[in-house]
Amino acid sequence: MKETLQRILDGTTQDELFDCIHLLAISVAQHRRKNGFVTLGDAAKTLYPGADGGDQDEVLEQGGKVVEDALEMVRVLAAERRAQPATEPEAIQPAEKRRQLRIHVNAAIKVVWPGEVEPVAARLENISWGGAAIRVDQLKLDDGDTLQIMVPIRQGTAISIEAKVLRTWPLPDGKGHGIATRFSSLSTRDEMELEKLLKLLAESSDGEGQRNHARLTQRLDIEFDGLQELQATLDDISAGGMGITVPTPLQIGQSLQTVISALDGTSSLTLRARVVRQDPIKLGRTEVYRAGLKFEHHPDDIQERIEELLRKMATARSANFG
Repeated sequence: MKETLQRILDGTTQDELFDCIHLLAISVAQHRRKNGFVTLGDAAKTLYPGADGGDQDEVLEQGGKVVEDALEMVRVLAAERRAQPATEPEAIQPAEKRRQLRIHVNAAIKVVWPGEVEPVAARLENISWGGAAIRVDQLKLDDGDTLQIMVPIRQGTAISIEAKVLRTWPLPDGKGHGIATRFSSLSTRDEMELEKLLKLLAESSDGEGQRNHARLTQRLDIEFDGLQELQATLDDISAGGMGITVPTPLQIGQSLQTVISALDGTSSLTLRARVVRQDPIKLGRTEVYRAGLKFEHHPDDIQERIEELLRKMATARSANFG
């Protein structure tokens, strides 16, 4: 747990740490008001030397994820406050600002609630590269929970997407609830199917959807000069993310399609990533930006893709020098 927190908090500012603690304290207070609570004393028992318990390892792992989510939320809110004009109405909340084109669609889907295995019927209201809004008859989760969204693409097949719940609300007709989600993890195979689906939906939508087709996914090309530099980057990726320097700022919280390749063009790796932090850097009179990316795939999936890329690179190198 200590090593995990050290990795998550590495490079954070004092203001970010203060805001993160404040956000977590608010979350705990709201949880206690709504659902009852576990005392701090009981929670601290998991940290005692020699503590023993069936689910303690899972609780510690989840605790690290909560801190990571809180820190990301702090950074997103800070970035949007800086970008918000002073004259903008207060009623417009940062969570409502659109980073990417949402395609409105009314389609039957299925969801799997946290802790359950059987999917239930739902309706897809809109979808983008980064998330979706859905409609359900009954809620079985809270804000911040993770659920599974299953979107049919062909007869008998569906895209399975792990999604974080951003917020929920009762529908005005009194018939059900709306759920806003952010995609947090999907397989690389399903990522390709999602891209195909979004393009198909955009092409079949109205003129606005076609004009904004380019905004469906923002592609970030990352090229490396030489095998050694690329392999060093792949070692960083295996930890679940990477840092890059870009000439223009990205949007914190935005999902990107990253294409990582060598300059010779022999091999490439396409991964889905989300911007989780960004810092300006002065290079003489020029300002560039150091961005932190977190990959939205399961670690095993990322590792498999990295090993596949290395095999292709080795084959190409043998062919060139054989």
